[in-house]
Amino acid sequence: MSDNSTTECLLFAEIFPKPVVAQFDQRQGSSDGGAILLKAAERGYGLIGGLAGCLEDKRQAGKIEHSLRELLAQRVFSI
Repeated sequence: MSDNSTTECLLFAEIFPKPVVAQFDQRQGSSDGGAILLKAAERGYGLIGGLAGCLEDKRQAGKIEHSLRELLAQRVFSI
């Protein structure tokens, strides 16, 4: 184990006898694997682009900073 890890069982020692090990050495790791899976599915199927293509954008073109697709992606991935 590296110097930046800990093995200590502080909470629920009477019901969880194994030590908890926390390591932060993955460069491509994520604490939210579901978001990575969702992004891969979206990339493969193009669901957000397809949905954006079905919607009519009635906003004033000169005042738009983000496309409808970008707004949908932000909303889907944040949920």
